[in-house]
Amino acid sequence: MAKYSTIIFDLDGTLVDTSEGIFNSIRFAQQQLHLPEITPQQMRSHIGPPMQESYNRNFHLTGDALQRAIDLHVQYALTKGLYEVAIYEGIPHVLQTLHQQGFRLAVATLKLEETAQKMLQYLNIAQYFNCICGALKDKHISKKQLLEKCMDICHSTQRTTLLVGDSKYDAQGAAEAGMDFLGVLYGFDFATPTDVADFSHIGIAPHVEDILPIINAH
Repeated sequence: MAKYSTIIFDLDGTLVDTSEGIFNSIRFAQQQLHLPEITPQQMRSHIGPPMQESYNRNFHLTGDALQRAIDLHVQYALTKGLYEVAIYEGIPHVLQTLHQQGFRLAVATLKLEETAQKMLQYLNIAQYFNCICGALKDKHISKKQLLEKCMDICHSTQRTTLLVGDSKYDAQGAAEAGMDFLGVLYGFDFATPTDVADFSHIGIAPHVEDILPIINAH
């Protein structure tokens, strides 16, 4: 009997490569607000953390200026950015197989929930998920809270839920929520097994095709 009943996936860097849409959303906010240029490394650092944290760190924005930048970012993301995305090869097969095996599937992302839902519908994989949970406008939510929301909707427990993700934010969120974690190396943050080794995990998936064997071994 499988240990897990619910598998939660991070979105950016785990299911899909959203870098083009994210970078263009940042560029749109920069253009509209005449913000300074930032390095490619700083651009990449926007992937994963909450937008408030990234725009404050890289542009030193606070208060109304910070909110204006976020609003512009979201404006672009909802109209154009959500279509500037590529699904990782093999992900549809992974989701279809897990669904057929009887797992409940969910998405927990710090991306705006409306954007995530529309994006996965556009990519024709939304039907595999029992829930797609993300950030809400004007309301701070942590990864831990998103994971707990997914567990509640999927009627699962900490012991029967696994998070699959590509970053330290995912690993930390899983630890705070009390669930197991599977790290992937093909995304944006983790690049080597050493990166994942700092966190509690059940396995490391260098490639998409490694996800299913690890899950089924537990």
